[in-house]
Amino acid sequence: MTDASTMTSASSDSKALGYAAGILMIAFAPAGLLLSYIDRGKASPLVASHYNYLISTFWKGLLFMVISLVLTFVLIGVFAYAITSIWYLFRCIKSIVYLHRGDAIANPSTWLV
Repeated sequence: MTDASTMTSASSDSKALGYAAGILMIAFAPAGLLLSYIDRGKASPLVASHYNYLISTFWKGLLFMVISLVLTFVLIGVFAYAITSIWYLFRCIKSIVYLHRGDAIANPSTWLV
């Protein structure tokens, strides 16, 4: 059996991990964006499509997060945050899978996944 202190510790650890992931995303996403802007012109068409997709994902995700923040005052923003997070995660996974396969992103400017 587990006692309450073990469960509290595990919950505390997962919260800390979540906060650390959020801080890292805030720190590294702009760095990735900046590098994408810098290297996009020198990249092959395959990599350039991924850079464009990354740039598009960042700015659209930021827009969705700001809208979610505003909508939080009406309580629907909590759901908007969840949907935005899932959308962002799917786009990141799609990009990694396509890059691993050696495929370009067909339409980097799409608003969908």
